[in-house]
Amino acid sequence: MAIHRDGKWLIATRTEHVGCELEQGVYRLSLLPERLVTAPQAVAGLSVAEIVDQWGPLLWEDNPNVAMVWALIRMHARALGLDALDAVIRVQQSEWPVTAAERAEWSR
Repeated sequence: MAIHRDGKWLIATRTEHVGCELEQGVYRLSLLPERLVTAPQAVAGLSVAEIVDQWGPLLWEDNPNVAMVWALIRMHARALGLDALDAVIRVQQSEWPVTAAERAEWSR
């Protein structure tokens, strides 16, 4: 997993979800747009998005490896005050800003 900063944006390499810094240390996440979060919470949210996007349908398999992945998702989701299933559903159902105009509107 790699999450990096590009101007005011936090971008993850394995997901299209993003975080936008609205003011110093305050972020809006594409998977949780209704709530503002701290930098560590933004990284936790993007980590969940990367895991979910990387594992895809395999998340719904029943085996010990997947159980470990769910434990990791649970750990990151807890930082956002979410349970693991809620976090996964938010990643899979959310929309993120794609164009420059959408990003400008979304970051207000």
